[in-house]
Amino acid sequence: MALTYLAALGVNVRVEVILPLLIGVLFIAMGNYLPKCRQNYTMGIKTPWTLNSEENWSRTHRFGGYCMTIGGVLFLLCALPGLWWLMIPAILLTAAAPIIYSYLLYRKGI
Repeated sequence: MALTYLAALGVNVRVEVILPLLIGVLFIAMGNYLPKCRQNYTMGIKTPWTLNSEENWSRTHRFGGYCMTIGGVLFLLCALPGLWWLMIPAILLTAAAPIIYSYLLYRKGI
């Protein structure tokens, strides 16, 4: 909202720089909080396998925390000129990798 007001006032707002920085900081903060999250139905990586096993939940969220932190750093790098393409690996890392990891744990019987 502040960016909209600044743009309306004639300030040159570089959205392609500001948004990746904000998203990167958000992902790093979520990556720090995710491993501390207890098993619940409201927030976290909620797959059928994580909800059925507390061990799967903890391992998946620990791994997901690392993925979110690395994805956040990748998003921070997206603010640099010419590195916009890092958004795709960052999104895949933060979204797909923990779900695949959780399923692999489930297949192992954890």
